[in-house]
Amino acid sequence: MWLSKSIASVVTLLALLGCNKDKPEPVSEMQCIPAVYLTNYCPTKTETHLVRLLKPTPYATRQESSSQGNEIYVAAVINLPHSLAKRDTVFQLQFHYDPQAERQNKAHGYCNTNIAPAKMIVYDGVSEVECP
Repeated sequence: MWLSKSIASVVTLLALLGCNKDKPEPVSEMQCIPAVYLTNYCPTKTETHLVRLLKPTPYATRQESSSQGNEIYVAAVINLPHSLAKRDTVFQLQFHYDPQAERQNKAHGYCNTNIAPAKMIVYDGVSEVECP
């Protein structure tokens, strides 16, 4: 009897510990950052487009620029409207990071962009005024 209670306690403890490790990251608050449209992104479940963010954010992929010492930040935007999908278009991007949306939209198949993989963010809108 004692052994079966001990085993049940251990199993319960392991189950609780397992739940904590699988706890998803929280969705970020909405951010506003100036962005430049670059191109379509790799094939994903939901259409995504690659943008260059003009200010640093932890929700973008940091890369070295061709100009030595400069960094650029790129992100794949989920649900970006087609009206913004014009090369070199600058706009005030409002977005949030959602780890579940990123997991569900991982690139699959052949990806012809040389900037893959990029972190994914979710489009929320465009600010009429310049982002702070």
